Amino acid sequence: MASLSKSKKETYSIQFMLHGNRKTIYAGKMEPREAKRLCEKVGDLVRIRNRNARIEESETISKWVSKIIGTNLHKKLVNVGLLEAIKDTHLGAFIDAYNASRTDVKEWTRKNRNGSKKRILKFLDPLADIRSITPADAKNLKVFLITNYAGGTAGKDLTNAKQFFEHAVDMGLITKNPFRKLKIPSQANPKRLFFVDKGTSQKVLDACPDLQWRLIFSLARFGGLRIPSELVGLKWEDVFWDEKKIRVLSSKTEHIPGKDHRWIPLFPQILEPLLEAFKIAKKGEKFIFSREITGSSNLRQGLTGIIKKAGLSPWPKLFQNLRASRETDLCQEFPLHVAAGWIGNTPKVAIGHYLQTIDSDWEKATTTTGIKNDVKNDVSVAKTLHFPMDQGGSQTFDNVQNLIENIGNSSVLSTITEELQNPQVSSTRVELVTFGFGGQRSIQLSYEDATKRL
Repeated sequence: MASLSKSKKETYSIQFMLHGNRKTIYAGKMEPREAKRLCEKVGDLVRIRNRNARIEESETISKWVSKIIGTNLHKKLVNVGLLEAIKDTHLGAFIDAYNASRTDVKEWTRKNRNGSKKRILKFLDPLADIRSITPADAKNLKVFLITNYAGGTAGKDLTNAKQFFEHAVDMGLITKNPFRKLKIPSQANPKRLFFVDKGTSQKVLDACPDLQWRLIFSLARFGGLRIPSELVGLKWEDVFWDEKKIRVLSSKTEHIPGKDHRWIPLFPQILEPLLEAFKIAKKGEKFIFSREITGSSNLRQGLTGIIKKAGLSPWPKLFQNLRASRETDLCQEFPLHVAAGWIGNTPKVAIGHYLQTIDSDWEKATTTTGIKNDVKNDVSVAKTLHFPMDQGGSQTFDNVQNLIENIGNSSVLSTITEELQNPQVSSTRVELVTFGFGGQRSIQLSYEDATKRL
């Protein structure tokens, strides 16, 4: 991957190919053994970079890079693209530079990281050299965050901190991420979950000042759209009336192959206001929302006023909990993967951050309403007969066989056994074992009682 050559002036140079381009490092005069070792290190570094891998994957190279930071050799490696330039190793400046360099992320993500930076630097010195941060500092930061902030906020900040230091590893500033082995608290905060039931939703809809607000709320609560990002680009051409579905463009997940959009059904709760809006839309109108929607802040403020007008108290995470409520609804009727596909998240995210236990779940669990008897709830049929023929007559066998036939195609999972207590006197007993939603139950009955039961 790298070749070493020596000039007539006793100076060494190293040639290599980086992403298809020929590069040369002029190493100057040095001992042959030292030049050979340097060529090997450069070759290892080239292999890592050509695979777009991280320096950390090679502990030897990672340590070597950390030792040459600030030297002329480091600058030469930066100039040929094998290492990134180091502008400032102060923690605060490093995080700022990292955030500024991530032009590939959404504005909300950048704001999220800047918020994490402010909280992190309340504990860690912004002028501290990033190379001086230890795993002990990471643990102490975790204690500080979970003591002073909600668990979800602490988890988010520590996740971002881990990402900041991963970038430092990639740059060759440090050999190991001090946050690598730190257990990150869950970012889920069940205290901020709130189920917006249908009664509450109807009150809010009744308080909406116009059709556009009714449509915004309906798409959020019953369509599960992200607000405002999935409203802004919604066009009439995205509504497939005949197929009864809507194409929703997702800017949040567009960077994931195949996740730039998803489809949702034209649920009855959104069909009505959508039809009304379509009837009054101007000819040639492309966008469903003609009124400018610039961000979540103005919509949050508007919805807060509507909720108060309806005589209700605003719930936490206004739009997020509308999505969560819809996904909880859908999971009552459809498999989890179907509901998650319509909402636009994964089953893992749904379980950890969206799905809620609601009042109706408790009601179902504590009543027998709607629960059928054990026979109908059982899911399969297995009828096995164990009969010692030498202890009874064929009449006994016929009677039990007749019982089995009388069961027919019912969903009872049963094992029927015949017991002859006295070889001289045929006394048939039937053991009925059922496996249903209530667990396994075994009942011994006389043949006559069993017949009546079944």
